[in-house]
Amino acid sequence: MAVKRRPPARRVARRINPKFYVFLGIIAAAVIAIVFFITNTNTALVEQGEIMFEKALPVVVVRDEQVVSAQNYGKPNYLVQEGERVEAEADVAEVYRGGYNDKVVTELLEIQAKIEDYQENLISTDEQLLAYNSQITQKAAEMRQILNGEAAGDVVVAENELKALMAQKQQYLRDAVTADATLNGFYSNETELQGRVNEWKEAVKAPEAGVVSFYFDGAETMLNADNIATITSADVNEILNGGADEQQSASAEDSAEKPLFRLVNNYQWFLVAQSSTEIPEFAQGNVFSIAFDDYLDKPYSGKVVGTVKEEEGYVYALEITDDIGQLLNVRRTDAKVFSKFEGMKVPEKAIQDKDGVTGVTVVAGSDKTFVPVNVKIIKDGSAIIEPAEAGSILTVNQHVEV
Repeated sequence: MAVKRRPPARRVARRINPKFYVFLGIIAAAVIAIVFFITNTNTALVEQGEIMFEKALPVVVVRDEQVVSAQNYGKPNYLVQEGERVEAEADVAEVYRGGYNDKVVTELLEIQAKIEDYQENLISTDEQLLAYNSQITQKAAEMRQILNGEAAGDVVVAENELKALMAQKQQYLRDAVTADATLNGFYSNETELQGRVNEWKEAVKAPEAGVVSFYFDGAETMLNADNIATITSADVNEILNGGADEQQSASAEDSAEKPLFRLVNNYQWFLVAQSSTEIPEFAQGNVFSIAFDDYLDKPYSGKVVGTVKEEEGYVYALEITDDIGQLLNVRRTDAKVFSKFEGMKVPEKAIQDKDGVTGVTVVAGSDKTFVPVNVKIIKDGSAIIEPAEAGSILTVNQHVEV
């Protein structure tokens, strides 16, 4: 029996929607883009480099000093010169204790004047005596000019030089003149009066070694090395605006003891500066060269030893261990601070912040590693950095992401 075969079924051709090809194209483009960005990260080479830093700013000078005071009932007699360095326990000045009698001192000065006149009359033509008198006359005229503002100079220094010349002259007269009965009588009277004055006189000594100064501005206690960490922007601004002199006059009137001299550690002092914005270069321990506008003959070197962040600004302290020199009595001045920062140099845009940590991303092939760093300076689109952690993988000649 013959079997009828059914003809094969006809296949129906289906058209693929053109949108399908568009979708595939989008997927392919996305994959290519991802691969491109993964394998083609923009990087920069870490180089060994340097960046110069310079900043001008007003500063306040803070010294390691102490004020030595005494109850003073008359003009003190200074035994050392302004700016002179003394050792511990050295006599710096003489003052008079309670019971001091002006009349006795006046009598002593009068008898000493009689002695000198009598001696000079006996050797009036002596060449050495004439030379002393000429020098004393010149020094006295110089001192008057300084006091009247007609000449530059230090009054205390001029006064001490005048006293030294007069003492040399008196000693010369005692050695050169043979005493007679009249002169011996004068000497006896002088000795008795001098003994009475010496009972009231008290020598004020230096408590330790240092440089002596007789000038005060009233800020010696507030602005002192002992409280360098607590100085505020308000303190700095008060000094820069000239507030210390008024403070001095008020404190002098209220105190039973009067300041006699300052004793300064001339090999440790500080500069304090205030800024409304952060100065990243003033990181703790950074060292700078310093030049003062009014004292250009001597450069200094200072190290940042303190930073205080306030609500509306920053206060920075730099320590200097060079001899203070002409800045012994300076409280406010203008300074230029400059330094050369050296180290790993990268573009500024390589610096990143991740979860509050500053760093760079090291790229090695397809691997990326975020490395924390300390930024020493950023200037003109470049930065000097250093690894923030010991054993860091960051080195010169590596690539970092930018």
